[in-house]
Amino acid sequence: MTYYIGQALGILAIAMTILMFQLKNKTHMLFVNIISNAAVAINVLFIKNEFNSGVIICLIAIVQIIVSHIHDKKGTAVPLIEKIIFFVLYIAGGLFGFTGPKEILPIIAAIFYMLAMFQKDPQKIRYILLGNMASWVIYFISPFSTSIFAQIAGIISSVIGILRYRKQKMEVQ
Repeated sequence: MTYYIGQALGILAIAMTILMFQLKNKTHMLFVNIISNAAVAINVLFIKNEFNSGVIICLIAIVQIIVSHIHDKKGTAVPLIEKIIFFVLYIAGGLFGFTGPKEILPIIAAIFYMLAMFQKDPQKIRYILLGNMASWVIYFISPFSTSIFAQIAGIISSVIGILRYRKQKMEVQ
């Protein structure tokens, strides 16, 4: 039964990922991203029946989103110490939940995600997140998780954004 609940949460993650890329308001995007990460964490927990690096990484990402939102509200930049703390948390969390060689993929995905969150240029963010989502796609292949489609939808949306941004940039020149 938990397997099917997990798969249903993967479908929720797909919907949230698609919705997130369509929102204009960053606060709304962050809120939807929290729901998506929570759905993916529970999806992985229920499908794999273990508290592994994929689950831990998604939970740390939720904390990073909240911290990012706080900085946005205050109008402050993320200090270097917070960047270091999140880097350490992602690595330690990934290693704490390490159950096998495949568990390195969420750690790689987390590093891409963290690097993307430090960027100001949306085009750089899109490029870096491609690495994040590609790592998650490979991770979700076995056992098959519906969360793979959330990552594929994200990749497609990012590529569309990259191409649209290039097109707008070329038109300006």
